[in-house]
Amino acid sequence: MPAQSKPVLIILAGPAGVGKSTLCDRLVNEVPGFERVITATTRPPRIGEINGRDYHFLSEAQFDEKLAAGAFLEWACVHRKYRYGTLKSAVLDRLPHVSLIANVDVQGVRSFRAAAQDIPLLREKLVTVFVAPDSLDVLRDRLQGRGPVSDEELTRRMQSAEFELAERNSYDYVIHSASKEQDFRALLAYWEQARQKLA
Repeated sequence: MPAQSKPVLIILAGPAGVGKSTLCDRLVNEVPGFERVITATTRPPRIGEINGRDYHFLSEAQFDEKLAAGAFLEWACVHRKYRYGTLKSAVLDRLPHVSLIANVDVQGVRSFRAAAQDIPLLREKLVTVFVAPDSLDVLRDRLQGRGPVSDEELTRRMQSAEFELAERNSYDYVIHSASKEQDFRALLAYWEQARQKLA
């Protein structure tokens, strides 16, 4: 396992169902000095999810209030249904001291890149990683395996996946998803490469 050095901000993106949350959790659990950025969302919690640990679950009104106050580093409406966002404080207050990893949609990654143009700390530390499914058929199976999903929701998520996949070559690194172990090893390898560039 590489030793920690200067903190980095790893942003993971990719279609729903490719295992981004699993990768985030494992990196935080197994690599000392990493923390997960807790993002905010207006979607309701899934079974087992805890407010403040998995997401900051906000009402539409609460989200609007924070948006009006300029509290978000990025935000987006995902799947034309729920809003997600990253609070500035969740990143900028922690990044000078610890490495961070976040699970953000492709719109959010574009916002991070735009913010980095004006925030030197972000520009120096930002590393983008896209997790690509083995195939759209495999992704469909994964999405259906996560629990009940309507045909309309599945179609919407698959359309989003095709849009997201079209942007994968704009990322610093791409993980071509295989097994959970292979994906994690690839993430560690990319972190090491990014760490060497900062060293």
